[in-house]
Amino acid sequence: MSMLKEKSTAMKSIKINQTTVQLLLINIFIFALMSYLRPNRFLTLFNFQSMCFQFPEPALLTIGIAITMITAGADLSIVSTANLVATLNGMLLLYVMPSDASSGTVLLYLALCLLIALAIGLICGAINGILVAKLGIFPILATLGTMNLFTGISTILTKGQGVFGAFPDELVFVGSGMLFGFLPVPLVIFMVILALVYLLIHKTPYGLKTQWFGSNRRASFYSGIDNVKTVFRTYMFSALLGAFTGFLILARTNSAKADYGMAYVMQALLASVLGGVSPLGGKGNIFNVFLAIVALQFLDSGFNFLRISSFIRSSTYGALLIIGVFLEYVYNQRQQKKMVKRAQEAATKAS
Repeated sequence: MSMLKEKSTAMKSIKINQTTVQLLLINIFIFALMSYLRPNRFLTLFNFQSMCFQFPEPALLTIGIAITMITAGADLSIVSTANLVATLNGMLLLYVMPSDASSGTVLLYLALCLLIALAIGLICGAINGILVAKLGIFPILATLGTMNLFTGISTILTKGQGVFGAFPDELVFVGSGMLFGFLPVPLVIFMVILALVYLLIHKTPYGLKTQWFGSNRRASFYSGIDNVKTVFRTYMFSALLGAFTGFLILARTNSAKADYGMAYVMQALLASVLGGVSPLGGKGNIFNVFLAIVALQFLDSGFNFLRISSFIRSSTYGALLIIGVFLEYVYNQRQQKKMVKRAQEAATKAS
């Protein structure tokens, strides 16, 4: 328990670390490079507003995957959860809500959409939680299976066609509106959720438990932590983030498809690793993940202006992910060697 108290004290005073500095420098470098290569297009208010509308979706999905990676897992089904929510909400608004509904009726239906998103998130999270936490199935295999399950349900509901139509202005405002004439609504929503997740992971006992479990599940068990409950809650939170993202996707794109945004999984894994979340679990800073997301958004926007094909982008992201995992492996090996050396020196001094 004393070790838990020490780690809790460290968490209460999270400071800017080396990873934060590196990510800030990466952001500055990418921003400067794209500004130099395409100043007339990259350095425009329209471009920055466009990025503010686009990046909240992959950013929320990244945070959802990041918190599961802290527990040495990964929720690969989070995008499928988002698409399932977008599909059900889209069908409700297009086929059930009256076409001549008043503003009050529309708001009631939007509230119902949020309740559906909450229910779907809880159900999908519970399924993942049972498979991973209760049954002990390897997280990647479990969520890969549920990813295909949720995608299949969306495909069956839409018969593979997707959901398109004229959605109410109140929903469009959530995805494309501006507060006070200059603040994109999706960005405001994302920043609020980011703050809540940061507090949850870094300022609560639950956040401590997730990191402790990811570091050493056996030690966390003998420290009195309920490992099953901790992991189960983590996948519930991840699915809820995915579900809310699905509502945001429908609001911004005015459509829903079973296979929308599947590339987001690769970007989310990459941003998590670049943000310092260890693939082996136990380590991660939500603020650093946010910086990694911003860097990838700058890079993606620059790729668009440079007319770089999606195939090259995918290859670049894949290469960066491999490099990030490799560097994390090298770092962990060095840390283990240092710990062994220190233990040997302490044993020699004691003898």
